[in-house]
Amino acid sequence: MIYNAKMFENGKFFGARVNVPLKILGWVCWLVALTWAAAGLTFFPKLDSRIGLTLVVAVVSACMLAAYRYRNRQILFYGISLFDLAVLLALLCVRPSADRMWADGMQRRLGLHVVDGVAEFTNVRNYSYVSTSDFTPDWITRRVPLDRLEKVWLGVEQISEWEGVAHVFISFEYKNEAGNTETLAVSVEIHREVNEEFSVLRGIYRNYEIKYVVGTERDLVGLRTHIRLDPVRMYPLAIGRDNIRRLFLDVMQRAVDLQQHPEFYHTVTNSCASNMLQHFNKFAAVPISKWDKRVIFSGFVDEIVYASNLVPDVGSLNEMRSKYLVDISGFEIDDAYSEHLRAKGLKNATAAKGE
Repeated sequence: MIYNAKMFENGKFFGARVNVPLKILGWVCWLVALTWAAAGLTFFPKLDSRIGLTLVVAVVSACMLAAYRYRNRQILFYGISLFDLAVLLALLCVRPSADRMWADGMQRRLGLHVVDGVAEFTNVRNYSYVSTSDFTPDWITRRVPLDRLEKVWLGVEQISEWEGVAHVFISFEYKNEAGNTETLAVSVEIHREVNEEFSVLRGIYRNYEIKYVVGTERDLVGLRTHIRLDPVRMYPLAIGRDNIRRLFLDVMQRAVDLQQHPEFYHTVTNSCASNMLQHFNKFAAVPISKWDKRVIFSGFVDEIVYASNLVPDVGSLNEMRSKYLVDISGFEIDDAYSEHLRAKGLKNATAAKGE
């Protein structure tokens, strides 16, 4: 092959065209990593956010001043990169725990024993509420015959004016040993410590453990419909009894396992919606990715339900949402909450079925 000057000139031309975008991409990645690390230190577990932010400003300022003093921007680049790495390693050193000073309603461990096809649960939460701060604690035992599980409901609680932010929970309907209808609800939440409040950003940086709260609908659903006064939709899912039983055992086993092997809550990857998806995916014909925007923004999770034809007798997503929106005007929180929830709270759905 014969080389000439023109070939080298062309090579420089194309090299420059590739080099510039790569440099831009590199600096964008560097800035993203810096932003992540800055937020990670600001919201570092058990660290006051003001102290964390002060440390971020101090480190970045020191790197900038050193780069300016020695007229070498590599000092800034590598200094910040080391800062990012230090924050990452520090976060990886934080471990989840099952032994902390838990808030009221979060402190007891669920007990589960399955004998002769009957699952017996101890420490099922059954609080009575006057307000979010005025309540009467109560813990009960429930026995669930596995062959009498009849229905599963998906609950979506709207917790923000923007519909993309919601809390997702499920409830199982079954006949007890006496033949009466009962329900058991499960809510995936942060395992709150005393005086601890949820923060979306803190939820990304290992600040909370995750907990499956198992309780009565009067407690877990009534708290949301009548006390917090949040819009709640309850969707009956059309899945077979075998799958309901599999789902029930899978959910309850994870609730127990987390008590022995705690995990960190994560706003995106280990949240209420992603955990429920994990259970449903085990028998879904087409599994859904946890990176699906309808899972990350859990207020849209009912779009998955509608697209999968899991809710019967609805012609559109808007119709489904309207039909299964709980109306609290005709009932209160009492011992017959679950019955009234379906007969009065979901009267639009009941009327539609009767037509």
